[in-house]
Amino acid sequence: MQTRLKNRKEQIVEVAMDLLQTHGFENFSYLDIANQLSITKASIHHHFAKKEDLGVALCRAIHDWHRQEFGKILTSNKSAPEKLDIYINGMLRFACGKNKICPLSSLQVDVASLPEAMRIELKALDEHELEFIAQVLAQGKQESDFNFVGEANHQAILVVIALKGALQYSRVHGDYIFEQTMAQINQLLVNK
Repeated sequence: MQTRLKNRKEQIVEVAMDLLQTHGFENFSYLDIANQLSITKASIHHHFAKKEDLGVALCRAIHDWHRQEFGKILTSNKSAPEKLDIYINGMLRFACGKNKICPLSSLQVDVASLPEAMRIELKALDEHELEFIAQVLAQGKQESDFNFVGEANHQAILVVIALKGALQYSRVHGDYIFEQTMAQINQLLVNK
């Protein structure tokens, strides 16, 4: 019985993640999840009494994914440019699909209306992602793969904002926006 409950909870989070990426946190309901899983809203409330609880679970699921994927990247023997490419391809995989958006970007859009517990989790997610990128950039600078001006943590902000912005613009204008942004980021980082 415990395994079934765990699986149902995971299913709810999985469907909610998809809805987060396609509709935004404020624009889906327990009824949307219930309809997709062919269960009752009461079943969802059993696992997540309030939508805020589900939102915190979504943030923690994203954080778990980050820890796992970022950890693999950081401990690999790859060069910093290769690690950055793995991150970008992983981010694209997580945000891929028709009309999908990066889950962090989706939550950031709704930040003003998110409950405090979710804002705390979102800030931790943002910081974790920026710290990861800063580590990769610092490694690249130390190994002379990157030659950017300024601190790695400041450069990480530019990289993340540019990539996520490019993903958004690509939804409207096509993939070439993302490709052009990547080319500009590479020039900015190499700057030789």
